[in-house]
Amino acid sequence: MTDQSIAPQDEKPQDEKPQDVDPQGAEPAGQPHPEQQAEPEPAPVPVAAAHLPPVPPLPAAPPPADAWAASVPVLPVEPKKPRRVLRAALRWTAAVLVFGALGGGAAYGITQPERTEIPGLKTPDDGRWEYQPLALPKLPAGKPAAFDTEHNPGGRHYADVRSLLLPLPEGAKPDPAFPGEKGWLPTDRYLKLYAENGRVLQGGYLAKEGLRHIAARAWTMPDGTRAEVYLLQFATSAYSDRYRVDAAITSLELAPSMAGDLGSQTAASEGGPITYAFEGRNSTSSMKVRYSYIAAGDTLGVVVLSHAGAMPAVPFRQAITLQAQLLG
Repeated sequence: MTDQSIAPQDEKPQDEKPQDVDPQGAEPAGQPHPEQQAEPEPAPVPVAAAHLPPVPPLPAAPPPADAWAASVPVLPVEPKKPRRVLRAALRWTAAVLVFGALGGGAAYGITQPERTEIPGLKTPDDGRWEYQPLALPKLPAGKPAAFDTEHNPGGRHYADVRSLLLPLPEGAKPDPAFPGEKGWLPTDRYLKLYAENGRVLQGGYLAKEGLRHIAARAWTMPDGTRAEVYLLQFATSAYSDRYRVDAAITSLELAPSMAGDLGSQTAASEGGPITYAFEGRNSTSSMKVRYSYIAAGDTLGVVVLSHAGAMPAVPFRQAITLQAQLLG
């Protein structure tokens, strides 16, 4: 294969007759002109660009981001069914309303009749007695209460102590020998409460401490329980306290011996009475006795309950508690 030179595109074919050339400016054949070597060839123009179609205008709305979404048909969306949570909430709300209505009706039905008329709600009988509602008497104008230590240091009861006696419980049969609110009990009748060998001594204590008068009430219950209540009023609380100490060492006629009843005693509350409880014993009799001294300012309360065979604690504690409230 021999070397061949590529003729420029503007050269004429060899069979054409060459033109006349100036001998002086003639250049050897086969050598290109210097200017032709330095001049760069123009960049080829892409033929396809000249035949491109015009750019179409942009659509009114942008196409979907996902090219596949355009080809998926849009189906109508069916409404969702109510959620289970909502249905459950509605059911619970309806249940609460129903039970609330039933509960309100039941409460109304229970509160209307008496408690004892409703099966299952009747309070078991524990031996307590039924008393009428207690009410304190009105004090004289300008007089302080017994436990007003600032204005009444002597602890005097300015109300009539007969109005402070524990009332009769329901079913009780009063003892006519005790005057109640109608009069004062003679001192000799009170001294019969104690043993015969201690009555003279008790009479001396009462005279020494300046006893003013005694209010008293007694009754017998249908079951045979006897109750006696005494309110001994002295000049001041100091005299009443001294007599309480003297009386506590003297035996009762129904109970030659006694023991402290700590379960029935009450501690001193701020500005209130103090109860001292005892349980009497008698080896020669079936009579059982419970009694208490209630220290309340210038007045000493004495409550005695007795019953053959046994003396329950419930009515005794009830009686001394209510009497202490009246004196306080």
